[in-house]
Amino acid sequence: MKTTVTLSYFHRKIGPLIFYSYPKDTLEKELEVKIANIMDQQYNEGFFTHSFENLKSLNYYFEIHSDWARGNKEMLMFSIILDQQIAPSIEEIIANLCTEFSESLQSNEEIFTGFYINEKDYHEEDVEKITKNNSLIKAWVKNFYWRIMEETREKTEEQKIAILINNQHIFKTLEKLSKGPVELEELRESFIENFPDKEFEEIINTLVEKQIIIINQIGLVEKYVLLLKEVNAERIPPDSVIEYIDDKPELIDLLLPKVQEYFSEYEKKREEELKKDSYILFQIMADPKKYNVLSELRNSLISRDKLPKLLSKKTLDSLMENIEYLKKYDVIEELNYNNELYVVLKTNLRITTAFPEWMRKLLPKESKKDNSK
Repeated sequence: MKTTVTLSYFHRKIGPLIFYSYPKDTLEKELEVKIANIMDQQYNEGFFTHSFENLKSLNYYFEIHSDWARGNKEMLMFSIILDQQIAPSIEEIIANLCTEFSESLQSNEEIFTGFYINEKDYHEEDVEKITKNNSLIKAWVKNFYWRIMEETREKTEEQKIAILINNQHIFKTLEKLSKGPVELEELRESFIENFPDKEFEEIINTLVEKQIIIINQIGLVEKYVLLLKEVNAERIPPDSVIEYIDDKPELIDLLLPKVQEYFSEYEKKREEELKKDSYILFQIMADPKKYNVLSELRNSLISRDKLPKLLSKKTLDSLMENIEYLKKYDVIEELNYNNELYVVLKTNLRITTAFPEWMRKLLPKESKKDNSK
């Protein structure tokens, strides 16, 4: 099961209910009831854990002021549901994030209205306020989820490869080997000359272990290093955006021309330009915070105007710095729609493997067909 974040609240007639969970449709109804009912076991604000079956939930119970609730308070609970064990240090980080996000909710004096979206007895003049705050609460939960993922997610395979090749000394070594086999001692001398502070043997052993290179001995003495596969980072059109902008189709009309314009120029890049761009993409995927933004935008869009209401200043500054970086390198695009600024994926990134250049040259060329009669 995927890691899931839920926000539960105490409904004045029904009792504890899950108000919103993200990602959607990851919890069975029976499990939703069990999670919401944890609220009945907690009477003091704070962080606590709960286990059932093979799952563990990290929970934070808190209250916010409410003009409409009995006793003038809404009873709420964040829950992070995991199917894996996490280190105590990560658990502490999650507890701090829960505190931070609860304080954000508490600081908005009208946020309680968002919990009444399905009620029938509110005044007509409150509709706009209820709808706006309901949307804001859900955005809060989504952002909370991505912050949690940043701390708990196991690195994906593409991220592991990016972290390895993101290192300049490895990137340059593989680039050299892409031209053809290199005698081991020659490669060692070149490596030490260019990267004297790096461990040559350690790097070579890692690349052999990852099956990116192989060391082949010719005769009794000579050893050659051969590249088995070229690993590249490249850009592809962000097809997924069509799925998650269904509720705002006008954004597609704004985005598609920008994507088409970019890729028409991208296809004209020379090999050297693509190499430089590939290294930048490795850097993006190797950076946890930038990769987290990329992962979020593969699944949804970000309302930039809402971010100051969702995040602490420190977190917001960090996120904005990463957004500006990704914008600079054409990974994301900002679109203005209905006087609201959205951040969407402009180019998706992927890591590919291929025959190295020296191998391609050895492949037999397809003979031209003789069409003469």
